[in-house]
Amino acid sequence: MTVWLARVAETGDTATSAGSQLMLYAEVLLALSGVLVLAYVVLRVGLPRMFGLQLSKNGPIQIVGRYPLEPKKTLYLVKMGSQLLLIAASDSQVQFLTGVDPENAAEMLAAVQVAEPQRKVFRQFMNSFRQS
Repeated sequence: MTVWLARVAETGDTATSAGSQLMLYAEVLLALSGVLVLAYVVLRVGLPRMFGLQLSKNGPIQIVGRYPLEPKKTLYLVKMGSQLLLIAASDSQVQFLTGVDPENAAEMLAAVQVAEPQRKVFRQFMNSFRQS
């Protein structure tokens, strides 16, 4: 601050100096907003694609549930056609564990479908803030 005041006192042109300071401030804000937009795009689009977090509900294979066991070991409940399969995945391998009985499968799928509308309600609630 004192360096800036000394420069202003030397030049005597406060209007030009103040204008250049405002331009510098505007450039910093523009750069910051660019970084924030880039971070938003990476978090909303890049990461889900990179880690496969987007669950497709249109194809013949659907991931119904995911349960992390350890940082790099996960159980997946996968619906393939009318079958429900339990699969374990780690860094080095994917292994079929068991097929789920049709009676238990219907019960599990009903539990997942009941929990899903609650997520949609929360998503709608959050979208109302985004629209305002």
